Amino acid sequence: MGTEPCTTVQIREVIERLVAAGQCKPGDPEVVVALDSGYDAPRIAHLLGNLPVEILGRLRSDRVCVGLRPHAKSSIRPTPRAAGRPSTAASSSSAIPQPGAPSRP
Repeated sequence: MGTEPCTTVQIREVIERLVAAGQCKPGDPEVVVALDSGYDAPRIAHLLGNLPVEILGRLRSDRVCVGLRPHAKSSIRPTPRAAGRPSTAASSSSAIPQPGAPSRP
């Protein structure tokens, strides 16, 4: 556990004071709070999820972001080329029309 509890309480108090003073009303843009890399911005954003606040945090250079891997369609597999049939890949010379060559029907 790092500085999140103290930081979260401080940010919450500031936002609540802004709302009480009429500086932050429903329909206004959310308050942007910028944090340095020493703070756990995703955790703080989660803890303040019920307030009109956006957390902008700088990531450390050694931070690793891992997302979900998109689902691959396992039932579709590429079929091997038939023997002797030319490739139709754009990188092959047969796929690039030569100047003056007749167009295919």
